[in-house]
Amino acid sequence: MNTISVTTALMLAVMPLGPQIVSALADNPPKLNVGPSCDAAAKGAVSIGRDKAACMGDEAAAQESLAKNWSQYSGPHKAQCVGMTTRGGGSSYVELISCLDIMRDAEVIRKTDPYYGGGAEKPKRAPSAQRPRRSPT
Repeated sequence: MNTISVTTALMLAVMPLGPQIVSALADNPPKLNVGPSCDAAAKGAVSIGRDKAACMGDEAAAQESLAKNWSQYSGPHKAQCVGMTTRGGGSSYVELISCLDIMRDAEVIRKTDPYYGGGAEKPKRAPSAQRPRRSPT
């Protein structure tokens, strides 16, 4: 495959995510329409008091928190999480924060876990608590 074909294929794959990726790399979090998500959450609520108003309150608090902490997240994590949480029409600041926190924590684990090996290496196996098996004689 030549370079032009690869570039064209990459552009076609990324085009549907264009606005989300641009907003993810901006200085501020994206503006999300959380109304449909809160409508759906209220319809499926099993707890008393978990109506649309409660959901919208949670989303407003999450939006405020996200605005304060947006700069602490990496660009690639922002792009991936914004893309994942805005697909399908339902958007949520609560889900976006959860995704970003999970991505950040997973990266810390990859970098610090002695059994992972860090970097792009395959994870190392943890030492087994079992005794070695004896070969049949």
